[in-house]
Amino acid sequence: MPEVKMVVTDLDGTLLQSDQSISPTDKETLERLGNLGVCRVAATGRNLYKVRQVLNENSPFDFVIVSSGAGIMDWKSQKLIRAMSIPAVTTGDIINFLISENQNFKVSRELPDNHNFAWWESYDCPEITRYVEHHKKFGDAVKIDPDQPFISSQLLMFFSRESNQFELFKEKILLTFPELSVIRTTSPLNPDYTWMEIFPNGVSKAHGIEEICRITGIDQKSTLGIGNDFNDLEMLDFTHHSYVVDNAPEELKIKYLISLAHDKDGFSHAVNNHL
Repeated sequence: MPEVKMVVTDLDGTLLQSDQSISPTDKETLERLGNLGVCRVAATGRNLYKVRQVLNENSPFDFVIVSSGAGIMDWKSQKLIRAMSIPAVTTGDIINFLISENQNFKVSRELPDNHNFAWWESYDCPEITRYVEHHKKFGDAVKIDPDQPFISSQLLMFFSRESNQFELFKEKILLTFPELSVIRTTSPLNPDYTWMEIFPNGVSKAHGIEEICRITGIDQKSTLGIGNDFNDLEMLDFTHHSYVVDNAPEELKIKYLISLAHDKDGFSHAVNNHL
């Protein structure tokens, strides 16, 4: 078995406890990995502003992949070493397309200021209302002006989990804008909703890990990944040893190795299987 030289973990629902903390056991595991010279990477859908709500400069990580791969932070130096964006012209084209399709969505500013966003509501939807009310506490939230597009890092759409609209609209988006990529994630605000994250091509947690492998010289076969949701799929397909915690959806638990739940130190349990 190849030696593990990089451990990558999702944050919410994987490493973080239900109270958004890192348990003493998992923190000790992360510190032990550092002492062993193992590269420690957090890979999250959170933007940098929200990452700093749960991690500080002394948190035991070497790199943090933010916004599902749109950005990479060298955590020790606190430098943003990768920031991908969608040009203003393309952002404007997408905005007009989504409005013409009668969709609800939000558009994030470019990194590192992507906690600021604009939004559009075509019809009544409790999920977009929840999103705007929750996130306007962390940054600027304004109504979209279709005549004033801006450089963006991400667009976000909202679908009922029970509908088939996600896959249908994903196909339509990628046919119309082949320069974009689409990631599915479960709403952290209400699990009855699925979010569609729209990024520049090449944005994913997997591509972020690949870039860190290039920077550090670590081989893909020496990586271990731990996740819990659909936005971790590409990451878990990339890492050589791949786990989901026991609180992950059943369809993911069929595909990957299973660790304990996040509230039962599932991160440490998975790591200890290989150390």
